[in-house]
Amino acid sequence: MTGLETILHAITSDAETAAAEELEQARQKADTILTEAKAEGAKKAQIILQEGESEAQEIRERAKSAAQLDRRNRMLNFKQQLIQEAIDETRSKLENAPELEYFQILLKLISKFALPGEGELRLNGRDLARLPADFTAQLSQAAPESKLTLSGEPSSIESGCLLVYGGIDINCTFQAIFEDAADELRDAVGTILFQNA
Repeated sequence: MTGLETILHAITSDAETAAAEELEQARQKADTILTEAKAEGAKKAQIILQEGESEAQEIRERAKSAAQLDRRNRMLNFKQQLIQEAIDETRSKLENAPELEYFQILLKLISKFALPGEGELRLNGRDLARLPADFTAQLSQAAPESKLTLSGEPSSIESGCLLVYGGIDINCTFQAIFEDAADELRDAVGTILFQNA
């Protein structure tokens, strides 16, 4: 082999060795980049998965909370309906009580709400037609400080009575009394119906 060939062979050999080394370094660098990219991808995937699980948990919690609220609202509405039915039934029983009991209830109302002085007692047509024979005497005993006269004109009320003192009207209809005591009645009926609920 001539000197020139030896030199060319050495240059070629060195170039091939250098190229192989550079190629190996490039492969190693590529492997490192790929390994780091996989690790970074796995890390990001884990973060996305955790965020997804957290979001799913929040959605489940909101759905559970909404379901509990809906259940409580339905139960509350049901209880209020039962309470109102009990109150309406009680009022109906008072309005349709036997005559003797009904007029005793009226006399108690008059005794409680009557004012001193002259006034007028107004009843509906049904009650005027079925007045007990001694009602005027019972009226005087129920409200001794009030000089009440019974109006012969029927009033347009369903039940109970009106006490009229000049410009002052005292509404003693069952409807008005139940409306005035609505909150107390609801509380009392609710306690009775749901004390063990």
